[in-house]
Amino acid sequence: MIKPNPEQEYIINYFTQNNSRNRVLLVEAPPGTGKTFTAVATAINYTYFNIKTNPLYNKKVLILTFSKNAKAQIEKQLDILGSRDVNWDKYIEITNFHSFFQKYVWAYSQYLGLKENLIIMSTKQRREAFKNKLSFIPEYDGDDKEQYEWAESLLEGDFRPLTYKGNVKPTVKKLIPYKEDIKDIIKEMNREGYIGFSDIAYYMWKLLQKSQALLNIIQNKYNLIILDEYQDSSDLQDKIIKKLIGMNNNAIFFADSKQMIYGWRGASSERLNNLLNNYMGEIKQKELIEVMRFKSRKDIENTLKEVREGTHNIKNFNSSENIKYIKVKVRGKNIYSKEIKNHMFAVLKYRVFHELPKYKDRKNKSIGILCRGNEQVNLLKKALKEEFNINSQTINNNEDEHNVVCDLIEFMRKQQSKINEDELCREIFKYIFAVVDDSNIGSINRNKLDDVSFNSLKRVRLDILKTIRSYVEEAMVDNNYYKCLCNSIKLINGSELQINYDLMSLVKKVLKFSSYSEDKIMDIFLQYQYLKAFRELKGIYVLNVHQSKGREFDYVYLIDREAINKEENLLYVALSRVKEKLVVFDWVV
Repeated sequence: MIKPNPEQEYIINYFTQNNSRNRVLLVEAPPGTGKTFTAVATAINYTYFNIKTNPLYNKKVLILTFSKNAKAQIEKQLDILGSRDVNWDKYIEITNFHSFFQKYVWAYSQYLGLKENLIIMSTKQRREAFKNKLSFIPEYDGDDKEQYEWAESLLEGDFRPLTYKGNVKPTVKKLIPYKEDIKDIIKEMNREGYIGFSDIAYYMWKLLQKSQALLNIIQNKYNLIILDEYQDSSDLQDKIIKKLIGMNNNAIFFADSKQMIYGWRGASSERLNNLLNNYMGEIKQKELIEVMRFKSRKDIENTLKEVREGTHNIKNFNSSENIKYIKVKVRGKNIYSKEIKNHMFAVLKYRVFHELPKYKDRKNKSIGILCRGNEQVNLLKKALKEEFNINSQTINNNEDEHNVVCDLIEFMRKQQSKINEDELCREIFKYIFAVVDDSNIGSINRNKLDDVSFNSLKRVRLDILKTIRSYVEEAMVDNNYYKCLCNSIKLINGSELQINYDLMSLVKKVLKFSSYSEDKIMDIFLQYQYLKAFRELKGIYVLNVHQSKGREFDYVYLIDREAINKEENLLYVALSRVKEKLVVFDWVV
């Protein structure tokens, strides 16, 4: 085993030493301090100790995290540290919140008044269902993203989106009088067998309240529970965890109070203080201090430390050995002026391009270009492709992938019925734009798919569109819509369009099955996500800071640091993504 430092060693041995009087540990763990190593090494040491002292030992350590990616990193660490002589699956369970809750909710669905075979709705399906189910509310606009996100998460918690002044956004405020009605409708949908990701925690909590016997079984199954990224937990997730720990189990909460950026999803700045109060007299605080990631990059380490401690002066920033600070000169910083904004971006995109390493220097590296908002993300991705012929990689969220899979299932059902040529065209281009990042393919526009018809393809000049037109014509003769889609996706895959390789891989895997079952397709989807979580990042990624959380890049390019700094903890999260080199861009007039 890798030799731990004194801080790590204390935590690893805490529950196996006779002097461990407190059953709960709260560990403040900044990035680069070896949190994952410490968590896994603690689980291994705890298991070895119990096996040695009790040959009949049959309990587990539960390691709970927030994402599939984080779960994969923990599993990798267990594979490195764990002896091959022990069946670790028997003693250590690594999972994320949704997967853990889902396991029990699915097993006891009928006990909860739900159907046996529950279907998790994609975001797209759920949004459409809400449009129909909430049509009785005059104020509900199904196309309003903030209204939908507030409404669909109500069973998990009332996460009201706020303005910059801290007030509830006006469109959401209109719906608050209907809150209980909306919750009743969601429960009705769930009883019909259709459930959303955000509902699963509610039913897990309901299950634990309803069955003391099951709660006892779970509490007895895990005698040590380790929480990863605890600062990001919602109120309901927090209540469930404390319920599982109960009055006797041991627990370790790993947290970084400075990475709390999900307040809009129920994460609270008071989470750690509440934890201390809840386990008063039973909890001990520790901190991982020594940073291993930046042993030879003290300038990055010092900058990160200053930002964490609040001593960083954004006006006094200079380049150093591993940090390059670039001032992007513009005529003015009035982003509300279209002319100024266009000028700012025109200058920025060329500065970013010229600062990128040459291909031979970056081909085995990961580069994260981190922006404050999605507008900059979209503009930079487009510029890299269209003006500099650089394909950026995509980190898909689970929602996008789930939407595509559910849409594919619906499309494959249509093979059994008759559809017209216009509908087929819209279906084909829906999947084409799912697997490419281009905004336009000839005369076909991503944002105007509802306007696509067979007539749209009659006078096209682009060869790829002419070929797709021939596929549609053939499909209308032999009624083989599936073949039409397969041929179209194959054609796109061999084109010069900017391919989203992750989604292309997923779609191709699903389309291999000409005869299908929904269960089989969902198995393919879950396996795809599992394998993706283990994959090392390589290439150029353009994303917002929130999307970068939980990931690390060899090189980080930080766009408009001043704007990022305005939101608490966001700059710290952005800076903590870097492993080797940091490039910072700031506007100057």
